[in-house]
Amino acid sequence: MIPALPNQNGQANVPGFRKLWLIETRYILGMVDPRTIAGALADGWMLTATGLQIAEDAVIQAFKFPADRGEYSQKASVTIHGVSYAHSLSLMVPKDHPLVALVVQRMSGRKFVAVYQDANGLMKLVGSPKQPLRFLAEMKTSPNGYAFSWTTQTRHPAIFFTDPDLFLTDRDGGPAEFSFGFSYDFYS
Repeated sequence: MIPALPNQNGQANVPGFRKLWLIETRYILGMVDPRTIAGALADGWMLTATGLQIAEDAVIQAFKFPADRGEYSQKASVTIHGVSYAHSLSLMVPKDHPLVALVVQRMSGRKFVAVYQDANGLMKLVGSPKQPLRFLAEMKTSPNGYAFSWTTQTRHPAIFFTDPDLFLTDRDGGPAEFSFGFSYDFYS
């Protein structure tokens, strides 16, 4: 049975997303599939507070930026194997800079799981250790800057995430592999 949708009159619906956390799959110790929890689908496809376990020494790349710089899309399609979901996170980084080029070099070839916070404050988890996001970057001089993207194909949609404390601790803004280049108000 499909639940009644909540009344959202008067609530703003701001497009884009403003925060992105990337965790390399090698740092993920465990992830609970909400489909295996009784009632999880009735609760809106939410990952429980302890549904994502990451290593204590995990390096988390935290990106903060104006909401109009980031975009997420999820497209469902029916295949011979059932429903699959194509996920794409993208971020525009203005201006070419040696430190941004270093970030591109370090992120290339790595596998990630992402948590993003949209401009309305909701958080979602995208990808899994078995179906990770792959990083791509494209540099253009007109307009001058990079287009970062992370894509994957999964058997499930993005999962609402209910454990913001996992990312709002000293990890956020603390020492991170790419912290020197991303204090993250990308204004050109």
